[in-house]
Amino acid sequence: MMSLGRFTGLALTLAWGTATGLSAAGTATAADFYKGKRIKLTVGSSAGGGYDTYTRALGRHMFKHIPGSPKITVQNMQGGGGLKSVRYTYLVAKKDGTEFANIRASNMLDGILGIRGMEFEADKFNWIGSMASDTDVCMFWHKSGIRTFDDLIKKQPRIGATGKGAQAFMFPNAINSVLGTKMKIILGYKGTSDRILAVEQGELEGSCGINGYTFVSRLNKHYQAKTLVPLMQSGLRPNPLLKDVPMTQSFAKTKEQKEILDGLFSQMVIARPYAAPPGVPAGRVKILRAAFAATMKDEAFLKEAARLKIGIDPSSGTETEAIIRKLAGMAPTLKQKIKKAIGQ
Repeated sequence: MMSLGRFTGLALTLAWGTATGLSAAGTATAADFYKGKRIKLTVGSSAGGGYDTYTRALGRHMFKHIPGSPKITVQNMQGGGGLKSVRYTYLVAKKDGTEFANIRASNMLDGILGIRGMEFEADKFNWIGSMASDTDVCMFWHKSGIRTFDDLIKKQPRIGATGKGAQAFMFPNAINSVLGTKMKIILGYKGTSDRILAVEQGELEGSCGINGYTFVSRLNKHYQAKTLVPLMQSGLRPNPLLKDVPMTQSFAKTKEQKEILDGLFSQMVIARPYAAPPGVPAGRVKILRAAFAATMKDEAFLKEAARLKIGIDPSSGTETEAIIRKLAGMAPTLKQKIKKAIGQ
């Protein structure tokens, strides 16, 4: 007769073996699905800007952490300040785990506030994670005559944006409305590179809507030469590379002004978010989230990020989803104030 101890040991051994087998089977199934596949990673901006730089770095390393090592192809889909890419991902992209995208938090806030993009719901995306928190920097050409915040109240410097759904429109328009500045926002630019070229040529006098890490990395020659002067940064905490640049909220004169700006700028906690469309099987979302998280710790990836001078301060898929839900859960009165501030 088998003793109770031997029976228990055998049962545990069988249970462990079964669990291991199921785990191996799950991995094998994932590998079978992704092997030989090509994942399309969409970025809602033109080549050369911050979103593009982050996304291409992610694509060059994330495939290694997906079972079956599928190839990842980055596709640029600019338009509407990122809104074209969001609509494509939500409504058109394949829902089998072979497509995901850089989804701007500003586009999500647009939908949450009922401004544009009401055909998608922010919390229905399958959030994969965010590569960094950051700030949005307002900077001005050294010959523009804009040196202080008071200059923005006295003068009307020209700045550019892709469209009304872009951070480069929403943030300065809100700063104008809440703090009394007079920046003139000209729409129709393709992306960061296009706007900076316009600044260099004298067509524009400055730019907002450029993240802090992008300013330091992609525009380093201007940063070092002080030909582009950062005047303020918008977010909930300073970019660690721009600690001497004042926060936009520091110019608020009332509690209400600060509350509106904090609500709008809170999206910068997830400045580089990625999501798959609704309807992707939960198991494949889990695989993409795990691969994203592993990439954020990948030594080769981190070395490349350091070389590119892009900051990595990641949030997991679960954390990113929670932040999106918090944005959606803002008090209706605050939503209306923010909506009014950004000119909608």
